[in-house]
Amino acid sequence: MFTAEIISIGDELTSGALVDTNSAYLSRELTEAGITVSRHATVGDDLPAMTELFRAAFLRSELVLITGGLGPTEDDLTRQAVCEAAGVQLVRSEAAMEHIRRLFEIRRRPMPASNEIQAFFPAGAAVIDNPHGTAPGFELEVDRAPLGGAGRAKALVFPGVPAELKEMWTLSGRARALEWENELLGRRRFIETRVFRTFGAGESDVESRLPHLIARSHSPRVGITAAAGVISLRVFAEGADPQECRRQMRETEEVIRSRLGSLVYGEGDDTLASVVCARLEAGGKRLATLEWGTRGALAASVPPSVFAGGLVDSGTGPIRSLLNLSPEASLEETLRRWQAASGAEAVLAVGAFPETGELSLRESFPVPVAALLGGVYRQRPFAYGFHPSIVKPVFVSRAFDLLREMLG
Repeated sequence: MFTAEIISIGDELTSGALVDTNSAYLSRELTEAGITVSRHATVGDDLPAMTELFRAAFLRSELVLITGGLGPTEDDLTRQAVCEAAGVQLVRSEAAMEHIRRLFEIRRRPMPASNEIQAFFPAGAAVIDNPHGTAPGFELEVDRAPLGGAGRAKALVFPGVPAELKEMWTLSGRARALEWENELLGRRRFIETRVFRTFGAGESDVESRLPHLIARSHSPRVGITAAAGVISLRVFAEGADPQECRRQMRETEEVIRSRLGSLVYGEGDDTLASVVCARLEAGGKRLATLEWGTRGALAASVPPSVFAGGLVDSGTGPIRSLLNLSPEASLEETLRRWQAASGAEAVLAVGAFPETGELSLRESFPVPVAALLGGVYRQRPFAYGFHPSIVKPVFVSRAFDLLREMLG
């Protein structure tokens, strides 16, 4: 069986000063590529501890992804620990050294002598280019025999800066991982992945409508995740050829769309805001916003190409005052006045949230969400809920979902 594990390096991670997002990112990428991730580990900047962990990982897993510890400071010890764990020497790459020097020249900064260590790699390693950083990564094949094992493992080592890691993974890391799997298993796999985004039903509700798809034995595999009210279905098809993958994907998509209907709003990186605003832009329409509880989050979701302006209420009534309305004016009247003032074809609004301490666990607080498209007005109340960290994005999605419904 081909398995991978991910190791993150740094005292800033083990101390809790920073959150390790790299492991989550790489796990998603590997899983979507059909590679099983068996373990995550985090270790501080301690050479003996790192060496021990790397050695165990090389013996245990066919693919070991390591992030962090490739900087120029004394506590950046990843390259040295990999050498000790694999039993090889550290050697200098002149090509990498030239790349690092060139980056400093472009930035018009002198290169400290300490940065030279970033051009050293384990003997036999292949350099993984870092287009926008001074810390190249590397790929090293590890012979397990000197470590007391059998067979081979592959280490893919990246800097810990998330943006640099993601760029390097996209450019060559994913391909290197799959090529290594193909080499060890002696076969080539064809893979296709798609993500379907849904909104308007909970995770358990969505799963209950697709019981046979979510089963682990189903092919293609379908994973379900929830984030801020959006339920995502990640479909992973694996076949002997691309045609087989496409057949699996086509059949699965038909089931998802027939069972979930309008709950499916998009694919990939689509958000409700991006889908709705794209439709507005295609129709030459602009969108204006009014918001109380979301405090600007609704307006921030609208791209400049369709944004006609937004008003945010602090809770003391300035929106109605600015629009020359009485404090008792209805939400519909407020939207219609703002549509006339902004010249927008569509207006979205999210009402006020309860103040801290105003709502007990046994009470329900309705928050109105409203939309005006042309001359048609709709308003829908939603109970205030969810954790405070996601309540704003949930209500933003609810507003765009209402407008999506009106667009038909």
